[in-house]
Amino acid sequence: MLRLFAVLGLVLALPAAAQSPVRIAIIIDDLGNNQLLGRQAVELPGPVTYSVLPQRPYSGDIAERAHLGGKEVMLHLPMQASDGRDLGPGGLHTDMSREEFARGVQQNLAAVPHVSGVNNHMGSLLTRDVQAMRWLMEDLRCSGDLYFVDSRTDVGTVARQSAREAGLANAQRDVFLDNEQDADYVREQLQRLIDKARRRGSAIGIGHPHPQTLDVLAEVLPQLAAQGIELVPVSRLVENQGSKRIWHACSSPWPTVAKNSRL
Repeated sequence: MLRLFAVLGLVLALPAAAQSPVRIAIIIDDLGNNQLLGRQAVELPGPVTYSVLPQRPYSGDIAERAHLGGKEVMLHLPMQASDGRDLGPGGLHTDMSREEFARGVQQNLAAVPHVSGVNNHMGSLLTRDVQAMRWLMEDLRCSGDLYFVDSRTDVGTVARQSAREAGLANAQRDVFLDNEQDADYVREQLQRLIDKARRRGSAIGIGHPHPQTLDVLAEVLPQLAAQGIELVPVSRLVENQGSKRIWHACSSPWPTVAKNSRL
């Protein structure tokens, strides 16, 4: 009987010992236009990931500061939206030729130093376009060891499926933190992100350099560890969610430029 209780105690103890950590990644998008808010974002505690718009006044400054601080940098790649909103410099459109599209991708990669991965800025139209997403993933595959995170700005997106087919490490956004620029709303969305991570083991949230968002994150991020939550760079979750790497020949029209574009 004593032996039976000892075995039962060991079995009951195993799940707690073997339990995987609960991890979240937080990406701050739309960086590069505002220097003050961009620098404030980069000062957030912990391994927050920073997605920088290309060809903006402070893109290089913010990417360099993030990199020097040991933070992960992404390219926030502008893509055509369904409502026709202006994308600013570097926008990708459905009416581009194959060569124009590839040139745009490479110019944008070259405009932001230290890029590890890419996610879409807007893109509610372009991410639904199968051909455009195939082109994009071909170009990213030819650009080195990049990953892709689908921001999911439209439910009809095919971006992540295209990344899988191209053999790129990939993931998708689970929660937008600040669709409403209100501190209480941001706290609620952060809790939603944590709840998703507790159920699934990990989750990815996207926020923006709004004062309310940055203030809440500065307050909440140092408290995560006490709740059993590990904040990680998004690449840690992309690797977990990523598809199995498969060999593809580089088929981008600009392979040489692509491979030289990462700094």
